[in-house]
Amino acid sequence: MEHGVDSSFLVHRALSMAGASGTEVSPEGAEVAKLVRLALGGDATAFEQIIARYERRVMTVAIRLLGTRDDAQDAAQEVFYRAFKYLHRLDPQKPVEPWLIRMTVNACRDIGRKRQKWRSTFPETTAPEAVATDRSGDPHAGLAGEQERQMVWKALDSLPEKERMAIVLRDIEGFSTSEVAAILRSSETTVRSQVSRGRLRMKELIDQMMGGLL
Repeated sequence: MEHGVDSSFLVHRALSMAGASGTEVSPEGAEVAKLVRLALGGDATAFEQIIARYERRVMTVAIRLLGTRDDAQDAAQEVFYRAFKYLHRLDPQKPVEPWLIRMTVNACRDIGRKRQKWRSTFPETTAPEAVATDRSGDPHAGLAGEQERQMVWKALDSLPEKERMAIVLRDIEGFSTSEVAAILRSSETTVRSQVSRGRLRMKELIDQMMGGLL
């Protein structure tokens, strides 16, 4: 790793790479609205199609919030259980994805609180499994890239919960500030503040980690 790399650039580059490795935003529109109406009418196949359409997106967000595939699978199962249970509350004319992502955030919060004691005992954190590895042919570049990702994800994991979720949804998953505010049931001003503070905290932590490598 080049020790002269600016930590602000490192945060931006690593988060951008993580966002690029995710799935594309699931299409919304008449087809999804039709599936929701059919599911509300008791069509089990329609609900299965909704799951198939959004399962990967939910898993991607859950992995980035929780850090492990096992926890993310538990969260995804809980999300679709809640989706089935509360589907009648969804307006078929509104997009499904933000509704599911809001439930994903809530499920991840619940799981995160349950495992907090374990994490305080075993604080070592590795980069989330969903993050793509370096694809270049240079093994040294791959090592440097992995070191960078490890630092970024350790910094991200150390953030307070609300800042971490705002950073993941805004910078990694690519939701707009207004969408993040709706998902987190917050204001756009609060989201902007959380993202700004989160980025600053990450920069400071990465500066410390990079200083230890000199």
